Amino acid sequence: MRFQRPVALIGSVVATLLVANGINVGLSKDEFSTNYPAVVCPPTLNNLTTAISLPSSKTEFRLTGTKSLSLIPSQTLRYMQAKAPAIIESQGATPVVWQIRKDVWAGATICSSLQNEQWFVGGAADVTSKGRIMLVNSGLSAAIVDLQIWNEVGAQPSKPVSLKANSYSEIGLDSLAPGSRQVVVQAITRSGRVTSYMLDERGKGLRALGGDIINFAPSATKEIFIPAIPHTVNKVGTKLVELPHSLRLLVPGEIDARVSVKVLSTDGTFIPAGLENKLVKAGSVVTLDLNPKLPASKFGIQITSDEPLVASVFSTTLAEGKSDFIWSTAVPALTKFTLATTGIAPQLIFIGSSITAEAQLFFNNGERKQVVINGSEIATLKVPDGVRSVTFTKVGKGIYGAGLVATKSGYGYFPLTAGSVLTKSSVPLSNIRVLTP
Repeated sequence: MRFQRPVALIGSVVATLLVANGINVGLSKDEFSTNYPAVVCPPTLNNLTTAISLPSSKTEFRLTGTKSLSLIPSQTLRYMQAKAPAIIESQGATPVVWQIRKDVWAGATICSSLQNEQWFVGGAADVTSKGRIMLVNSGLSAAIVDLQIWNEVGAQPSKPVSLKANSYSEIGLDSLAPGSRQVVVQAITRSGRVTSYMLDERGKGLRALGGDIINFAPSATKEIFIPAIPHTVNKVGTKLVELPHSLRLLVPGEIDARVSVKVLSTDGTFIPAGLENKLVKAGSVVTLDLNPKLPASKFGIQITSDEPLVASVFSTTLAEGKSDFIWSTAVPALTKFTLATTGIAPQLIFIGSSITAEAQLFFNNGERKQVVINGSEIATLKVPDGVRSVTFTKVGKGIYGAGLVATKSGYGYFPLTAGSVLTKSSVPLSNIRVLTP
């Protein structure tokens, strides 16, 4: 009898420890929350019109630079942005931005989440240029961005830019590299939540020469894919004249590069004369002629190099009788994602050695249609009018894509890449040990 009480006490202590241990183990397991970061759209500069395609009329957004941080429903599938950049909770869908100067030029891009590094290959800072780089800080704290500039001479002094919380700014390219005919800008975010955009607009006297939004590349690489280059053939009198293209390159390191350029088209795959094992000097912007000798069509290029580089293609265009120009830029490999397309009906161009993909078209009337994309080297998909979104449900390896939009105001290009990707963050949990000394 005298042993029963100590035994009971010991049993009680052991049971308590086991329960506590079990609670501790149960509450110490790692748990995570997942979400898509909001995407940021470029601002609307003076005398421009901006339309943003949205996946749903219930998509929530707020505007940068305002006191209110509350999100409100868009109540539309195509939001007409007045001036301040919209910050959109698109829940994994990527909105497409269509921006025009009425009857003068047009351009396209996608709304993207914050970016640590962005390369803009295009634009000029000479007397014809009205180009600008636009910086948007969607965060609630101040931000710092370093702008590194290269031109046809070499690297120019970098420019640090400070941004207030929840604000945006525009900087003329002529203030970054005055007089430069060929420009490449690298935007590096040192702090804050910054997304940058570049606009290339040109004129001579009172005559407009066109404009475009230059989409960014995330990094310099040894292999570059540019999928959608519009090749226009214009009739002049009795002759057919191919409108020209130029290839802009920068090897940002210190070692010269050997570069080869391969054209991928419905007329075959080939390397244009003079663009095989081409020596490209490091440290300065280089422009090469790109004349593929093709009928009116769309084509893509694959660039290989023994040193990391960035590249884009400048093309003179003619759409619905309107002369314009366009910058086709490098894209990452295609992945599964949703693209909001209300109001633009783009043509999607894909390149790759073997193209196999499936997409679901979601129409404004609620209907859905599954389409298969197949091809060798190059394939296209024309998105019909009335399609709210395109979701890539199956994607093979080594496929690269971009979209083209042609209207009476001009041509626009945008990359087929997700503006926001799913992120995972740990959730803090209680631990029984914090309750005991």
